[in-house]
Amino acid sequence: MAFTILHDSDSIGSGKIKRTYAIAMNHGINRFVVLVAAIAGLSGFLFGFDSSVVADIHDQVSAQLSLSTWQWSQVVSASLFGSVCGIPLSGLVADRISRRSLLKAVALLFIAGTLICADAHTLTALLAGRLLIGLCIGVASYAAPLYIAEMAPKSKRGALVLMNGLAITSGQAVAYLLGYFLHDASSSSWRLLLAIGILPALVLFLGLFFIPHSPRWLIQHHGEEKAREALKRIRRHTTETALELEEIKKQRSPSEANPLALFKRPLAGLVLLGISLGIFQQFSGINAILFYGPMIFHDAGFIPVRNAILATFWLSLINFIFTGVTACLIDRYGRRSLLLVGSFLACLSLLAASLFFALPHAPSPFFLLLSMTLYVIGYCISLGSLFWVVIAEIYPSRVRGMAMSFATLMQWAANFAVSISFLQAYERFGESTVFLGFALICLTAFVVTYSFVPETSGVSLEKIEDNLAKGLNLRDIGQPLRHRDNPFDFTLEKTP
Repeated sequence: MAFTILHDSDSIGSGKIKRTYAIAMNHGINRFVVLVAAIAGLSGFLFGFDSSVVADIHDQVSAQLSLSTWQWSQVVSASLFGSVCGIPLSGLVADRISRRSLLKAVALLFIAGTLICADAHTLTALLAGRLLIGLCIGVASYAAPLYIAEMAPKSKRGALVLMNGLAITSGQAVAYLLGYFLHDASSSSWRLLLAIGILPALVLFLGLFFIPHSPRWLIQHHGEEKAREALKRIRRHTTETALELEEIKKQRSPSEANPLALFKRPLAGLVLLGISLGIFQQFSGINAILFYGPMIFHDAGFIPVRNAILATFWLSLINFIFTGVTACLIDRYGRRSLLLVGSFLACLSLLAASLFFALPHAPSPFFLLLSMTLYVIGYCISLGSLFWVVIAEIYPSRVRGMAMSFATLMQWAANFAVSISFLQAYERFGESTVFLGFALICLTAFVVTYSFVPETSGVSLEKIEDNLAKGLNLRDIGQPLRHRDNPFDFTLEKTP
């Protein structure tokens, strides 16, 4: 494996120490830190499972509780509204009680919300449980990527943060697969499907007792020695531990409690970039397609409902597989390249889906399935996975919690807006127009990424912060990959 020597601005000490540090950081990865990321990523599994299981139970719940189309939209969107409500305080709470403790609370409250939903006999009870679940999901969507990013070595940070995304997509796939097998078991199988969500939440809660707090949080709240102990558990080499600790101490600063700081230079541009990526992620249509996939495929000709659920399971399986593929590619080919290639592929695929519904004599429904498969692939390797990675990396440490919380809040608000309005737009404007709108969003995401998103692969969080403080343009606060190592490089300027 080639060793990358750090730039001067990355250094801590002499050239010899810099070389030693670079070798240590690229020598390998502590297996325990992979376990840490996997356990924290289970919070993503909770979201994936919850977001997809509601699609499985649509017909049964609507029939038993006599729900209208609008009321079902409320059920689907209630958890998203809960997410929006939970996020504003998540950054502050995570800084106070720690990322790990916050995830423990998420697991327990998710169990409570799931029990309420599984036992619901009225719309009010179902909405209450969904709101509580949403509160947990929103907080976890902020806390888990932040925790993993702070635990991971910079050479593997992208792949480890994506374990949260991998957990989301695996939760979706598991929910659809269970729905396919259990949907017709009985008229009340929806209660069992919901209750199954308790199991991963319990595993998450228990697993969190076996992993340490973030060293960056420990050094702020419990001192250098506690942070050193945590680093020793998640790094392979003593040299690596000592030098990373020095790097963290160098960048340590008090948290910026004033939210107005996010809207002042140089942070305002970063905040707007994070918000934009979150909105693009949701307005590209992924959750509208997954939340209402069985209905869309049923309208396209997949009959009976079980076959429509199976088609949606296929999409969730592709989502899972290519999130894993992205984790393997992200630290080699970089964030920018994957964002650009994926968003362009997603745009073309959505245009094909729009054409499918626009034709007077539609082709085989498998044409739509193919288009949606290519769309999911493009989404996975771009906005779906990399939004979480980018917002976990680009913000300075003093405002990272608050800035990530704000970006995640806007992402969930966009998710809520799409989910609650999709059925009405679908019925009023037609399938073709809706998918055309999604395609235009992906095209816009391509342009914004090309213009503003920095390449942060292999760059320490502290280096990114240094570059921002120097007044560099947003796209330049990272470090572009060398062109010879990256055939998909889309940077305007090549590093020498």
